[in-house]
Amino acid sequence: MDRNVNFIMKILVIHGANLSLLGKVSSKNDNSLTLDKVDRFLKNEAKSLGFELKIHQLYDESKIIKYISTNRNQVDGILISIGAMSRNFYTLKELLQILQLPVAEIFLSEYPCSKDSFQKSVLTKVASIRVYDEGIIAYKTGLQKLISEIKNSD
Repeated sequence: MDRNVNFIMKILVIHGANLSLLGKVSSKNDNSLTLDKVDRFLKNEAKSLGFELKIHQLYDESKIIKYISTNRNQVDGILISIGAMSRNFYTLKELLQILQLPVAEIFLSEYPCSKDSFQKSVLTKVASIRVYDEGIIAYKTGLQKLISEIKNSD
């Protein structure tokens, strides 16, 4: 995207089903990480790097497709954490191939199926950045790499 220097670049952040249960899942590891804490962290991190985030959590595949399609011309990249949905979400794979936006796919190691989903995700070839790690670390790594890729593509 051609950008004016005064224009703030934007990233679409999509959390999938079960991310609202992050507090419950992380408490098993003596951690108190919640989705609200993740969102606040991401907003602050993005702002410090000159980016703005549009964050949404969706439980339904068709709503994810609609949300990305509706926002496609307003963002410079996508950070997505949809967990087990990634194993058979071919409609999303096709959409991302069409849009050709930079994509970071995040998997949180706290979730029981994450490692398997990371290995079997259909988004492997469309997400140029893929991260499997603990909560904030996974999101921070993914966001920083995505911002770097966006800046280097201009």
